[in-house]
Amino acid sequence: MSLDEHWVLIAPELRPLLRLLRELAASETAELKDFAGTLRSICKTLMAEGALDPAHLSPEEMRQTVKELVDRVGRAIDQLHSVEKLILGFEEKQRISPSAEATLRVFYAEFYEGEHMVCYDVLQQGGLWARLNLSRGVVQEALGDPAVKERIAEGLIAHRQGRIDSTEAYTLAERMLTTLERSLGSINARAQIIDGRIADFARLSAERYRYQTELRGRRPEQVKAFMQAANALHTGAKFSDLASQPGMALRSPHAEITFGRDALSRPRKARLPVDLSLGGILEEIDTELAQDQIRARNLYAITPQRAARLIESLLPEKGASVSTADFHLRTEDDLFDLLAVLAFERAKGTGDQRSRPLQWHIVQARAGDAGLTPENIPSDPHADRRIERFSIERTT
Repeated sequence: MSLDEHWVLIAPELRPLLRLLRELAASETAELKDFAGTLRSICKTLMAEGALDPAHLSPEEMRQTVKELVDRVGRAIDQLHSVEKLILGFEEKQRISPSAEATLRVFYAEFYEGEHMVCYDVLQQGGLWARLNLSRGVVQEALGDPAVKERIAEGLIAHRQGRIDSTEAYTLAERMLTTLERSLGSINARAQIIDGRIADFARLSAERYRYQTELRGRRPEQVKAFMQAANALHTGAKFSDLASQPGMALRSPHAEITFGRDALSRPRKARLPVDLSLGGILEEIDTELAQDQIRARNLYAITPQRAARLIESLLPEKGASVSTADFHLRTEDDLFDLLAVLAFERAKGTGDQRSRPLQWHIVQARAGDAGLTPENIPSDPHADRRIERFSIERTT
């Protein structure tokens, strides 16, 4: 080491922060071309036979595979963030474009020929998006397999030379698989954000072009010059006197200019209070009779709550089905419950299961060729009546 050489020693804890700041400041567009290769390598690894099979991989191989996949997916996500950063840069450039010609050049030439479009187009080509979904399904299956997590935990214990116990290693293995699964799923969300950014850039370009051509074009300048000349020639005159002047054929000869308090918004008129009391009407109405009528209407009302009550009693589990020949309704109130089942197809649970959604499907016995011979359609007795047979199947 000579006197001309200068060295700075950086603490190990500071090096990751400096590396992160360097990555945020860099805009290496050439690296975006590796985005397609990164995604293809992820799909190839996960869709290979026995990719996350604990019977084919040793604990250390399993640990290395999952860790390397997490790193590669993180790299692909960083490249998508770089795309968003480049699009924001084009937006800033478009906002300060000096002319309409420059606005169109940025929009049609520079933006859609940029390196950032590589990441945007690669998901739509070659079926890569479908392969990503299949790869995510492989990780989801591994996440639900305790043997996979046990094998990764064994690799973590060996890698860290026993400095963690089996419980902590199992939790860490589950966390690694969860991170990998969520990261694969987040690529879709980030791609949709990029779609929104591109749409915003298109709207910004259109608005910028309209502003430069219509609002800053020749005609507004001509109108401004005309108004300045008219103001200089007719200072102090009235609008009614300008109708006879050349070039001043006003379309609104009765124009009026308000100022002061008259120019303020008109106060809203308050509505007069309405008397909502019944007054002497209650004296002419039999309140007990009216309450009985309301109770009767509520008693015979066909509501989703009635249907939910019958579905919960007949079909307690999802996927169960029952025919009108398998049960018997005795009272008229039960018959109204059955009519509610026919009238609706979904409802909320009752009692302690109020937040539980219920959904069912009706299959009629007359469906198919049976409807051609109505006399052969079976019927079942319910509440002193006969009902054409049908089946109820609970779907949710």
